[in-house]
Amino acid sequence: MSGPGPLSPWRLTGIAAPMAVWALHLVLVYSLQGVTCGGHLPNPRVAGLEALTWWLLLLTAAAFAALAWTGVRAWQARRAAAADRSRPAAAARRRFSSSVALALSVLAAVAVLFTTLPVLLLPGCA
Repeated sequence: MSGPGPLSPWRLTGIAAPMAVWALHLVLVYSLQGVTCGGHLPNPRVAGLEALTWWLLLLTAAAFAALAWTGVRAWQARRAAAADRSRPAAAARRRFSSSVALALSVLAAVAVLFTTLPVLLLPGCA
């Protein structure tokens, strides 16, 4: 079950966390690509792919891991709120907030996937 910390799925920071993960991924991907393609970072080939591609895939894996974590926490918080019969109004608010956090986790995962597709389909500095 999710604890009462600042990233709890029923708090504003927990609801916004998936979109913040996506935004951070987007900024890091485009910044890293710009700096590398501008010639400021070396881009050797490693195991058949450019180093830039490996770094972008690593960032994407980290973003998916963070989004999976926020999604699982939201799912657990939603189930806990659905089972809470002691305070129906508070449980309904938590269930709604957790559902929004879960939906945003899925939406952010799709956004990260769409950000990553060009990395997989095109050369890094095309």
